[in-house]
Amino acid sequence: MQGAEKGDCLERIVRNFEIPDAARDFVDFFFDEKEQKLIAEYGGKRITEADFPAPFLELEYHRGVLSKTDERGKEFVLNHFYGFLDVFCVSRPEYGQLSPAQKTALDDWYFDAYFDSLDKTQQCPTPDRVIPLEELLAEIDADPRPLYLNYCDCRSLTGNCGFPVRTCITYKNGINSFVDRGLAEPIDKETAKEILRDLDKEGLMHTTMGQSICNCCNDCCYLFRSQRRLQSYGTWPISKYRIHMDEDQCIGCSRCVTRCRLGVFRRNREQGISMDRSKCVGCGICVSTCPANALKLVERNGESEEIRG
Repeated sequence: MQGAEKGDCLERIVRNFEIPDAARDFVDFFFDEKEQKLIAEYGGKRITEADFPAPFLELEYHRGVLSKTDERGKEFVLNHFYGFLDVFCVSRPEYGQLSPAQKTALDDWYFDAYFDSLDKTQQCPTPDRVIPLEELLAEIDADPRPLYLNYCDCRSLTGNCGFPVRTCITYKNGINSFVDRGLAEPIDKETAKEILRDLDKEGLMHTTMGQSICNCCNDCCYLFRSQRRLQSYGTWPISKYRIHMDEDQCIGCSRCVTRCRLGVFRRNREQGISMDRSKCVGCGICVSTCPANALKLVERNGESEEIRG
């Protein structure tokens, strides 16, 4: 393509695929020439086997460029960059070729887009809730739906915290899901529970919203980054419990200081271990490794607090 023609094509790609300024310079990185022509020419149009062979449509669906319009899977439309980047970062090793600064710029845009999409007029913008391990395992046992193992998109986008990335468990298997795009592995309940036990040992917080189970850090996770921005500790994500410490039993080992992702615990030379309970979300990852059994989860039910466990 000549300069003017290429510039016009780029503008159509940016417009049709809703590409933000943060990603404008990466069009050639994300899309090959055939994909660029597809995006430039099919903005707002339905795409079928009359336009392209079925194997090509399935490939572009798998790569996140296209989305299905119905369960038959015979008609597609262009995805948008927000949805595409979610697929790209977990499925394409090329994403790791970007520099830390480039990934940070994309992640900053993605997080702002997520945060702006939240209905902040609601006390709980989403149904996400924090859940202790044992209650989560019981919910898995009681749920008849099939389970699938995904990659965490939050940690895949940022890639800075060092925690595992193959950590998200989902029930969602309809069109345009990671499962339907061929990016998730079916697992049985026992495998899912063993994964969750291992991630609990790693120190990741468990959250669920009905369709999926996430295992969150505080550095990358959009849910907890949004909580930090909103200062919605104890209210959102929904938090049934908070921590209680028996100071007489505490031996000052500082394991809770190390384990807590939210800075609830601090070690003070004069006072030993102190707590800021306002930051606690009731995840319980501090409780499971307290050698003195000094930590318990208590229900957030006003003046009377029933100790759990």
